[in-house]
Amino acid sequence: MDDPGTYSIAGRLTVAAFVAVAPTILFLGLVRGLERLRDDAFLAEWARKQGQDPDDFANDDVLTVLARGAGIEVDESKTGFCPACGSANRSDVTYCRECLARLS
Repeated sequence: MDDPGTYSIAGRLTVAAFVAVAPTILFLGLVRGLERLRDDAFLAEWARKQGQDPDDFANDDVLTVLARGAGIEVDESKTGFCPACGSANRSDVTYCRECLARLS
């Protein structure tokens, strides 16, 4: 029976390390990318390009801003407030967009 060589073992360990680490790195990249899309600076720049005042969107979530920019009417009466931090949230969401507390 042949013993695996040093290069064979090192190659297998390298592949195992890559398989273990690569999904984590890709996931963290996705999370960071989504956080950048959520940033207020992104929304402010988008609003400026649309010819709108960025201060109008200061307390709105991303979907509301995009809906208004596309000319879709947003029903403000369907807004609730978080009992933990007091920020406004749509009534159809389960968690607060600011503090992630569960909404009733």
